[in-house]
Amino acid sequence: MKHRFILFLLLISVSFLLFSCRPGRNNDLAERVYELEQVGSAEAEPDEIREIRKDINHWEKQLNDAITAGKNTGRYYRVLGLKFMDYKMFAPARDSFSRAIEITPENGRLYYYRAVTQSRLAVARDSEAEKAEELALAEKDYLKAIALEPRFMSPNYSLAVLYIYELSRPFEAEPYLEKYLDIERSDGRAMLLYGQLLEQMGQPEKAMDQYTKLRTLSGYTAEKEQAEIYLNRIREESF
Repeated sequence: MKHRFILFLLLISVSFLLFSCRPGRNNDLAERVYELEQVGSAEAEPDEIREIRKDINHWEKQLNDAITAGKNTGRYYRVLGLKFMDYKMFAPARDSFSRAIEITPENGRLYYYRAVTQSRLAVARDSEAEKAEELALAEKDYLKAIALEPRFMSPNYSLAVLYIYELSRPFEAEPYLEKYLDIERSDGRAMLLYGQLLEQMGQPEKAMDQYTKLRTLSGYTAEKEQAEIYLNRIREESF
């Protein structure tokens, strides 16, 4: 019985070896590497493709280990960035998110979090030039986050706040607040902010709609009371 089990293991090992050495293994990757190494439009040579494939098969474990290490490094910097933010250490948090972006540059949420750190750093700047530079970087990252992950709503709200309170370009906030509230319909903070913006834009009726909606949807008494104050103010100004 023991001998049969050993024979079974040997058969599995041989099968795996044959499978790993089959001619087509890594062929597509080998062709891509060949194409990458060429200058001009030379056609692929079968012998060279086979040689590249042989190298890839030989390096496969190291390649997979390097990919895993890269993923782990990216996660490390994401975790580090969030931890720095928890301790309000915004400069190293920004740097950590920047390192993570180098590894996964199509992750929109990384741009969002880096934008948050940059906007917080801008507030602390003594130089107006430095503050303006930080705010411009934050705006750029919020827009990048929105472009990469349009279903992720947080950058829309944060960008609207940036336009209204930091960049003094409040009217540019409207489409982002509107988009945010299309999804986050019961966010009282956003409804109050949007209502105030609509008032500033000379649209009191739309502002009243926001405040009225807030009184129905919000679960916070303070938000409802604030909405009532704004509603009464608009009513008084109408007479």
